[in-house]
Amino acid sequence: MTTISNYQKVVLYPESYQENELHNVEKSQCFTVQDFSYECCRNRNDAGFPYGNTLPSTLKFTVRLQSPDSGKLFYQQMKENALFYYTFFFNATYGDFNRLKSFEDAMVVKGYVVDIEEQYDCQVAADGKPNQMLISVTLLLGSVIYKGMERDKYLEVTRY
Repeated sequence: MTTISNYQKVVLYPESYQENELHNVEKSQCFTVQDFSYECCRNRNDAGFPYGNTLPSTLKFTVRLQSPDSGKLFYQQMKENALFYYTFFFNATYGDFNRLKSFEDAMVVKGYVVDIEEQYDCQVAADGKPNQMLISVTLLLGSVIYKGMERDKYLEVTRY
């Protein structure tokens, strides 16, 4: 008997997560994150106090698409040139009806889509289905909220 794990390390929900809406997040609405990286920097003086303008910060993430059409969301957001929310759930589990049951931590980011790269393979898999596609998205960050087990931590990284 083969058991399929209902546990994933990191998934992306392309909206802002609200704690009272946990049961509304469906697995089909989430993307499996292959990798992500970000860097936030501030100039500080010798005493350690921030000074000057906040440096631009970006977050780059790569997600696996089940179909090429599911990537249209990111292109549409880049075209609109507006701030959008994205929620990364760490160690997410799903329960009944494939709805989000729990997660260890989350990171809610707000930013602009500034770059998109696609990676795909034209060959068909052995089972006759097309290979899955990867899409890498770069966000210019506006804010980051870490939702931890104890409390939330908010980091404002740019000015609007």
